[in-house]
Amino acid sequence: MEQFKKNMKWRVNLVYICTLLVAMAIVFRLVFLIWIDGDRILESSQARTTRTVPVEAIRGNIYSSDGNILVMTEPIFTVRMDLHHTVVPQDTFNFHVQALADSLSRMFPQRSSAEWRRSLTEARNRDLGINPNTERHRGRGSRDFLIARNIRHADLQRIQTFPILNRGRHRGGLVVEESSRRRHLHGELARRTIGHYRVIPDGDGAMRSYSVGLERAYNDVLRGHSGLRHERMVANNVWRPISTDQQDPQNGMDIVTTIDMRLQEVAHSALSRALRNSNASHGTAILMEVSTGKIRAISNLQRNERTGNFHEVENFAVNESVEPGSTFKLASLIAVLEEGRLDTGALVPTGRMVVGDRVMRDVGEAGRRAEAVTLKHAFELSSNVGLAYAARQTFARNERRFFDHFQRMRLHLPLGLEIPGERNPVVRTMEEKRQDGVWWAGSLEWTSMGYEVQMTPLQQLAFYNAVANNGRMVKPMFVEEIRRSGRVVERFEPTVLERRIASERTLGQVRASLEGVVLHGTGRAALSRSPVRIAGKTGTTQIIQNGVLTGHRASFIGYFPADNPQFSALVIVSNPSGPRFHGGEIAAPVFREIADRVYATHLNLGTELQVRRDYETLQLASNGERTERLLEIKETARTARTVPNVRGMTAQDAVFLLESLGYSVMLNGRGTVREQSITAGTRIAPGQQIWLRLS
Repeated sequence: MEQFKKNMKWRVNLVYICTLLVAMAIVFRLVFLIWIDGDRILESSQARTTRTVPVEAIRGNIYSSDGNILVMTEPIFTVRMDLHHTVVPQDTFNFHVQALADSLSRMFPQRSSAEWRRSLTEARNRDLGINPNTERHRGRGSRDFLIARNIRHADLQRIQTFPILNRGRHRGGLVVEESSRRRHLHGELARRTIGHYRVIPDGDGAMRSYSVGLERAYNDVLRGHSGLRHERMVANNVWRPISTDQQDPQNGMDIVTTIDMRLQEVAHSALSRALRNSNASHGTAILMEVSTGKIRAISNLQRNERTGNFHEVENFAVNESVEPGSTFKLASLIAVLEEGRLDTGALVPTGRMVVGDRVMRDVGEAGRRAEAVTLKHAFELSSNVGLAYAARQTFARNERRFFDHFQRMRLHLPLGLEIPGERNPVVRTMEEKRQDGVWWAGSLEWTSMGYEVQMTPLQQLAFYNAVANNGRMVKPMFVEEIRRSGRVVERFEPTVLERRIASERTLGQVRASLEGVVLHGTGRAALSRSPVRIAGKTGTTQIIQNGVLTGHRASFIGYFPADNPQFSALVIVSNPSGPRFHGGEIAAPVFREIADRVYATHLNLGTELQVRRDYETLQLASNGERTERLLEIKETARTARTVPNVRGMTAQDAVFLLESLGYSVMLNGRGTVREQSITAGTRIAPGQQIWLRLS
């Protein structure tokens, strides 16, 4: 018995000692965890339950000079449905699933109502484990059933009214993911020059941006600066923002382009029609303000070989460097006249001339007449022989000076456009031609008629614009202002590239010759009856590849009114099909259509002034007079069949007015109307959509 008590006492003591040691170990571990390793554990826990995510800034808008929104950042939404039984009760699902399927099929008719119901039911059954071989999907497929991707806000609002989904996130399973995209509000108009901005995945799964045109040139201005948001996980993969230490994004600034949408539409439609009628491959039309170099319209259209339609794909105005052909004769004429040995009254031959081992021939009237005419008339008739003869007579003893004149006119240098991709002109000196191995006995004559040189359309237009601008060459402008929240941050002024490309005497003679092209020469048939006086030059270039003639390039470059130039313009049509391919036949009619419409638009200022008066009157009206005044503006707009000016109106007034005229209205922001996507005074068909930006 005594031995038993000793054994028990020893066992009890052993248990006590073990318990004490375990307790001490626990205490030691707790002390270690709290005082020594506590910070590391806390950081590890926070790393798993908190995160910092970037908050993307809203990219700035791009505007036309007349106040239209050209490109804006539009919110888009991906809609999913959580069909888990803990979110959508079984009786609710069974009772409303058919009505939901009917609503979805009406909105997304790619699937029938039966197909929608079957997809919803299958996703639901995956959660309940009803279907065979779905155990591995349990609770997954039902929680992210895809309804639609990349829909607009108006479509989201409609979906939010559908059965079951109208109960919201926690009772109806509606899951909405918001993102954004850039939206061109005017379709193809100036699309390639404005450019585009896209975010695309790279090979590593990360996202990178890709942009062209003005979107790329002013990316640093438009993109803004991203912010940071701290979030904490409150449930399984459910995150909520933490209010402290949040860095708000700084939204991008807006840019105001030089493009006038009324003039852009004129240039685009005229060029598009000419390309279709001539079955051409592509073409370019540019309208520039003479004194400032502001590009008021620019259209680059290329035919889709599969569909036959024309789209803005490449910016030919900036990056297509080609032989200009007869439009370069203006530079040759200036070089001849600057020497002072000949004037435009000098007699020169036409018809045919041997140059080295080649024969140069005239076409059209100059080729048929084959007689001596004045240098001015040779230019008007676009005589290759007449200009080449004048150049040879002037520079026979010093051919180098002929090519040096082009350097003095700044034809050998790029314009330095802000839009990336400008090709360098190829206008070589005599030494450079020899170094490059392209010099031959007829280089002077062939260069005089626009071959062995290469220029982009914008470089050619800038040269003609300088002639219209009293010899002052200005850099083409695409952007007038940078704004933040409507306030001007930076305003751009014209940049002078060359103060005078030729003497006043020479400029007077070439301006008379350019007007003579329209009155007496190759532009007479298409342009002489225009209500506005036009001066310019036709061009027809042979496109030769590997020694084989593959097509022609028809062009016309000029300015108007000839006696007081306000605008210069260029039209190039490449590879027209059929018997008509000369510049006077293909390009000049497009130029006339643009000039006539611009001239008529700028003479008709009454509509714009009336719109301004309407706005001012509405601002001064009392509450009792407002409805009556709105009705008056509505009647004026209805009679004129034009869009009224709603800037400064409340959203309610603006929506009432525009919808009563039959337009579809979309709002962006809150407050009063700051911008409207379609300018007041524009004629559009009822049913067209108008975006209003509020602030």
